[in-house]
Amino acid sequence: MKELAEILTLWEQVEKAGESAVLATVVKTQGSSYRLPGARMLLTRYGKRAGAVSGGCLEDDIVKKGWWLTENGPVVRRYDTTPDGELGPDRESAETGFGLGCNGIIHVLLERVTPQQPSVLPLIRKVRAERSSRTVTHTHPREGSLLFIETLVPPVRLLVFGAGDDAIPVTNLAQILGWQVIVLDGRAHYARREKFPAADDVMVRRSGEPVPDRLIDPWTAAVVMTHSYSQDLEIVRNLSQRRLRYLGVLGPRKRTEQILSEAGLDDHRFGSEFHSPMGLDIGADGAQQVALAVLAEIQATLNGRDGGRLRERDGSIHVREAIEDENTFRVRSIVCA
Repeated sequence: MKELAEILTLWEQVEKAGESAVLATVVKTQGSSYRLPGARMLLTRYGKRAGAVSGGCLEDDIVKKGWWLTENGPVVRRYDTTPDGELGPDRESAETGFGLGCNGIIHVLLERVTPQQPSVLPLIRKVRAERSSRTVTHTHPREGSLLFIETLVPPVRLLVFGAGDDAIPVTNLAQILGWQVIVLDGRAHYARREKFPAADDVMVRRSGEPVPDRLIDPWTAAVVMTHSYSQDLEIVRNLSQRRLRYLGVLGPRKRTEQILSEAGLDDHRFGSEFHSPMGLDIGADGAQQVALAVLAEIQATLNGRDGGRLRERDGSIHVREAIEDENTFRVRSIVCA
């Protein structure tokens, strides 16, 4: 989400200046690739860019050729990084400078975008209402082509209940991920703005005050780590009435079970979004490592993963959208939810 925010910020600058830009989007991959379909990079006429479509190897070629390649409309550029391909590990040259070795083929859609670019409104409205990203059939001169409409959702919002020292690395790491972070604590001498420079907001939440509705949306996660039993009890009771993507409680399982019992709740009241003890089992020791374990578990939960080892995962390590016809390519249109 941080990358998307950087792209949108650059686009705002381009739009304000009344200029155009080149948007490069990975629309299809075969074999191994560093980025998945949907990865994008925005390039201005003067070489300023945001985002990425690879690990840094394809970007130079796109910067050099993106503008003249899109003079007559969108084009899909194919990069072959397989051993026998033109960009394979044994085919590094002074001309390309790639030498990728990813062992895959990457199709990158290059298109000129302008502030006045028309959109396919009926299809966009339908996909937006479904809060989905998918390919749809679209009337197009080229038979069999598809329109890929991608719905962009707001960044993850992380509510950190507790302003102790161990909450600092949690906010710092979440900020690196591009999440919106709000720290809440009932103790004013803990909830200080200067203590959490990486947080978007730091709030003093008095005991008994409901969590404001404006702070909770379909992309909200929360961690409870006040180290105060009475505060944790009141917060968990309050959050039991809200729908969250993730709710984690710091501390041993026995303590959480006591909180749930005293609150008249059980973990079935929350469902799969409830995690206590929170965090992945990585042998974490110390605030920084605990923060890593917790943020990794949140990310896994949001993506519907269990946080296991990639080497033990069957099939692709990425969730890829199946395309029935390998000869079709996807044209992308971005919509904000």
